[in-house]
Amino acid sequence: MSTEHHRYLAHEFPKLKHRIHELKQISNTFRALYEEYESVDNEIVRIEQEIETPSDEYTKSLKQRRVQLKDQLYDILTDHIHPEVETVEYVVRNKFRLPVDHGEVSRDWAERGYSCDVFIDTPGQAWRNFVHDTNELVTVMEGRLDVTLHELRYQLEPGDELFIPRGAVHSVFNVYEGETRWLYGYD
Repeated sequence: MSTEHHRYLAHEFPKLKHRIHELKQISNTFRALYEEYESVDNEIVRIEQEIETPSDEYTKSLKQRRVQLKDQLYDILTDHIHPEVETVEYVVRNKFRLPVDHGEVSRDWAERGYSCDVFIDTPGQAWRNFVHDTNELVTVMEGRLDVTLHELRYQLEPGDELFIPRGAVHSVFNVYEGETRWLYGYD
């Protein structure tokens, strides 16, 4: 019986095979995500072959993580995001010039297929454990936000942009002493 299965990215995205190889060579971020994807996928295959028999809940969470990783890798492969942003979780510092102009951000995001709306949060406002079926972008106009994403915490200043992949659990906190005005959009 062959131990090879057909979920490797080159089989999933045959037209991107050369891009996969290239990014594995030049991008630490892509390589780390790719290795995690393969590890998770291999564990799922062992479960499907009944080599391992974990709980249904664990198996479901593992499959959800595989989808999240595959989405992140696909976004990098198709240039929806640059493979070497500041962190694995897609923060781009000073993406927009100050003062941040709602119209400028809206036009930029529309070109990338995203909506653009405003939130105004009072001091201490917290949005906890949100998950969306779409990708999301966040940019602070005035104030400061802490965003927790994939167990990492980011402090966003005016002009910073954060990409939140679909399916990612995230929380947003206004840590500014006054109101924080921020933009969010979905694809």
